[in-house]
Amino acid sequence: MQRIKCRVLDVRPFSDTVYHIRLAAPKGLHFNAGQYLKVVMSEEDKRPFSIASVAGEEVLELHLGAFSPDSWAMQVVEHFQSQPEVELEMADGNAHLREDSKRPLILIAGGTGFSYVRAILRRALTLNPDRHIQVFWGGKTPEALYLHNEMKALDATHANLKYIPVVEELPADFDGQQGLVLDVVKAMNPDLSGFDIYIAGRFEMAAVARDLFLAHGASSDNLFGDAFAFI
Repeated sequence: MQRIKCRVLDVRPFSDTVYHIRLAAPKGLHFNAGQYLKVVMSEEDKRPFSIASVAGEEVLELHLGAFSPDSWAMQVVEHFQSQPEVELEMADGNAHLREDSKRPLILIAGGTGFSYVRAILRRALTLNPDRHIQVFWGGKTPEALYLHNEMKALDATHANLKYIPVVEELPADFDGQQGLVLDVVKAMNPDLSGFDIYIAGRFEMAAVARDLFLAHGASSDNLFGDAFAFI
């Protein structure tokens, strides 16, 4: 992988537990939508995070979920906060967008797995603004869906894009589905044949998704997620 240095532009919280990292992207940097980079903490410690932006933009974006003060991700947040410049390895992962496919898309994220889905969605819309796309984003509460308004705006401007937020705890004033995100995907798509499906979330979620979706007609050749390389 290519080793690069990037200037830290901004580290801001999306919420109490999710941080938005913005880095200056070197000119000519290429990667595929849906790939991840590794933050070089040391030569023995390189930590992977999905890239939330797309190639050709001036800014590299990361979304880091840090749920405790000394967590694995919070250490990386503090690394970005304390360093004017960081080292990265770019880019890895085979679960990137297949740009030659014309099949309708189902994109599924749990929590900050949305960073992976966001990059794929934005690239897919650039290639074909009229492509049929469903985006399912799951979290425990609405606060976990930290870019909910951005997704609602995209839904409103693309006739063939459907955004489905799914939360376990549903307030009366939230326009979304209640339950588990995989159950909602299955309920809305009982026949998953003919779709390209991309998923990002915890490994245990990905394992359940693979078995569930294959049982409902999905093709293993059209089912993508970085977790599948490890489970």
